[in-house]
Amino acid sequence: MFPTAHPKVIARAKKILAYDPIFIDTETTGFSPNDVVIEVGVVDLSGQTLFESFIKPAIPIPPDSTTIHHITDDMVADAPVWKDIWEELQSVMEGRFVGMYNADFDLRLMKQTHSRYWLDWSMDDQYFFCVMKLYAAFYGETGRFGRSFRYHKLEAAGAACGIPLPNAHRAVDDALLTAELFKYIANYN
Repeated sequence: MFPTAHPKVIARAKKILAYDPIFIDTETTGFSPNDVVIEVGVVDLSGQTLFESFIKPAIPIPPDSTTIHHITDDMVADAPVWKDIWEELQSVMEGRFVGMYNADFDLRLMKQTHSRYWLDWSMDDQYFFCVMKLYAAFYGETGRFGRSFRYHKLEAAGAACGIPLPNAHRAVDDALLTAELFKYIANYN
């Protein structure tokens, strides 16, 4: 029966919780090595929005991506570019543990966007943690080949834990859902 709620996973989440982490989500133009971030949202454990911004990309937003997150080129036309929001975003994240649902993806896209402006990435990646991987270990279902845990979509994970927030595919909303999912794991009895 799932979740298995492995005590080591819960203990790890409790340790991170003690550091008052924040949670970030991004929306992007796509998944490729050429895609960029077009929206960022950061929230704290209480659900307060610490940072939120559209970001004007240097490339058009493909219709397939707009279908997912409903962000159009018109919506970001007057938004700041990445290099203009970076200092403020970095100051929100600096020295904090930062949770992401699929950190490998969000970090990669943030770094890709960063490099488009010839900026040096100075953030320490060890402060970023993946709530998707944490939830997969918490849930305990093995993957197809039995070598690792099966990943779950954010919406499915939230629903399985009885969290009433939808996976809206908007940055702040999904950061809120990620924070609630993390708290659920850390406070699981």
